[in-house]
Amino acid sequence: MAMRRRDILAAAAGGAAFAAAGPARASVTATPGLRPGKPFAGTELKVLCVVASQFRAHEARLAAFTEQTGITARYTFIPFASMREALTAEMVGGGGDYDLAIAMDQWVASLNNLFDPIDARVREKGIPLDRWPAAHLRQGRVGDNLLGLPSRGHVQLLFYRRDLFEKHNLTPPATWEALVETGRTIQEREPGISGVSVPYGRGNGQNLMVWYNFLWGRGGTLFDERGQPAFNSQAGLQSVQDYVDLLRRHRITPAGAVSFVEQDAVNSMGQGNAAMLPVWWWVRSTLVNPQSSRLTEQQIGFAPMPSYAGRPRTTFTNTWVWGIPRRSRRKDAAMELLTWIANPALEREVLLDPRENDVVSVMTPNLLDDAVNARFGGMHRFAAEGLRDTQSITFGPEWPQISEALETAMNEAATGSRSVADAFNNAASSVRRITRRG
Repeated sequence: MAMRRRDILAAAAGGAAFAAAGPARASVTATPGLRPGKPFAGTELKVLCVVASQFRAHEARLAAFTEQTGITARYTFIPFASMREALTAEMVGGGGDYDLAIAMDQWVASLNNLFDPIDARVREKGIPLDRWPAAHLRQGRVGDNLLGLPSRGHVQLLFYRRDLFEKHNLTPPATWEALVETGRTIQEREPGISGVSVPYGRGNGQNLMVWYNFLWGRGGTLFDERGQPAFNSQAGLQSVQDYVDLLRRHRITPAGAVSFVEQDAVNSMGQGNAAMLPVWWWVRSTLVNPQSSRLTEQQIGFAPMPSYAGRPRTTFTNTWVWGIPRRSRRKDAAMELLTWIANPALEREVLLDPRENDVVSVMTPNLLDDAVNARFGGMHRFAAEGLRDTQSITFGPEWPQISEALETAMNEAATGSRSVADAFNNAASSVRRITRRG
């Protein structure tokens, strides 16, 4: 049953807090681009935000923003499961209550009527757009309009059992071909441990998220320049075959992987049953958490996602962008807050705060920062390497139906109920019908 707007807000009542809540205080006391003279002093902004430790850390540092601008801000935190409905409710029936809101990349196109274009405001503030990798930045665009700036983003890495790799004198595989050979070696030398854990079961497109890297590495794309399905091209079908072969031909995945969703794949490695796991970087905290994993921090290594020989590294991304709702009556003041959030110094401070453990960074200066990489073992440089040349997906309003057609095809290919060609040619026909209706 759909949640009503007031129900969503009531569910989040415990999440709202005034500026300066919490023990942290930002040491960043100067933000380039803020208007001098505090012209909006006394304004209170209302912010609609998904629950995330990164944004709690921002909220706890709002005193510094108020000191620089005279503006206060009240955050309303919404759990991820309810965030899409909260944004839709604000777009359809909102009365201009919120002045800044955050949305996930897959929702931006369908929520484009919620957000005001900010191209001119960004230029006025002198915010350099090249501080964000293109793969993150383009998720805030719909057509020719920039609707939001990235603030939270996830990339994929290859996690591996460092202890087993050292024991058997193995190196993290740089190619998918090497991953197969490494997986075979592990299984021969470590009975009961699978080479690599990946998902093939249906569940919110989770069986596609690693495959996209196979697709791009083979030189394929989801759609051609006319917006028509291209994933069933020769390169596309070969990429599916390569991905399914990990399960069906090479047999280097756990026995139950044919029905795995992402969390199953993570649990398999966390319980010591797999030696490699290509997955989002935030999963590191799960793998070293004794409440969810048998592994220790010393046993876990990570590397960039593999590619094919001679091809650039890629990573599928998940990006959250801040936008200014069209119905806001305080847009100029909201842009002051967005400018403060978009300051690389704020992101860096949260990354280096010993009280915080969120690895998320979406700005190139911080991905390459020596201190950030020293704290997280070089993880952010690996992320930058994957982001440098990666493709990304343009999420149109029909994406949920398209993703469902693709994940069904991938599961059919994995189970063998259809051949790779039959499954993905059928998916292409379905997608053409979906886009025609759209």
